[in-house]
Amino acid sequence: MVAIVIAVVALVTLLGIGGASLLLQQPDPQPAIPPVSSAPVSTPSPAQPTHSTPPTPPPPISQAPEPGPEGWQLPARDWEPIPGFISADELWAELQGVKLLKETPRVLTGCPAPQTVETEDGYRAAVLQQWHCVHVAWTPMFEKLGWSTVEPPVEFYSGAGTSSECGYLEAPAFYCSGEQGTVYFGSGHMEMAQDWDLSINEMVNHEYGHHLQSLAGITDAKLQLEQRNEIERRAELQATCWSAAMTLNNEDVAFDESDWDSWQQRLQTMTIDGVHGSRESILYWGTRGLYATTLEDCNTWAVTAEEVS
Repeated sequence: MVAIVIAVVALVTLLGIGGASLLLQQPDPQPAIPPVSSAPVSTPSPAQPTHSTPPTPPPPISQAPEPGPEGWQLPARDWEPIPGFISADELWAELQGVKLLKETPRVLTGCPAPQTVETEDGYRAAVLQQWHCVHVAWTPMFEKLGWSTVEPPVEFYSGAGTSSECGYLEAPAFYCSGEQGTVYFGSGHMEMAQDWDLSINEMVNHEYGHHLQSLAGITDAKLQLEQRNEIERRAELQATCWSAAMTLNNEDVAFDESDWDSWQQRLQTMTIDGVHGSRESILYWGTRGLYATTLEDCNTWAVTAEEVS
């Protein structure tokens, strides 16, 4: 099972799924480009913004996908709908209603088959292939919405961390939104990929989720809010949820009972750090994403603070 990396959090970008990608930022001067997400010292959360009367919510999600080739399917489960309330605050309203949320999870094709890796070359090739196939899947939607279709470059590094436009960061993997985005994968993630066959799929999908947030304007909007752990949790749990949605819609992942078990085990063993979510929240959003029919099903910006604890 994946070896979880525990790091000290100190006003930095936090990327990767759950506690798998904690970062440590050195005392750099102010970076020219703000990071995708930051981790301020935990402070008491101020009162939530005032909301108008919520619209009538849609019926609960009740989904059990078609059985796979061996007859297995996700356990049937009813999911309460996202409230979708509208905040009186302009930034919160923007976060809760971005156009991206109406889209369905893209179907991924041409991704590497899930497998553990043995060599650095094999690891890098699999990461590059997974990143490219995810980008290709989302590109038609970017064209439709008039967004950039540039594929963010992938950088690899050895050791605990590396320098980026977001400063020096330590993590198994992270995404920096500087320029048009760059994603970084370190030797810490390679160690994880040596133990779990879905590790590359999971981490790449999660980091690409941060790229989606950047293109959709979620990153810019959240950075204008008062920075606190709750804000980072909303961003991280959304990326966790989207990673699960992309995994279920990956034609090269024949998601079966063993994958379900290993996915749940992964959610159960992520480090609890204050910014990636409590155990309950990680399990909730990391599982909910497997059942998502639209990206709105992962809208962590339209739920109460208790639901992103």
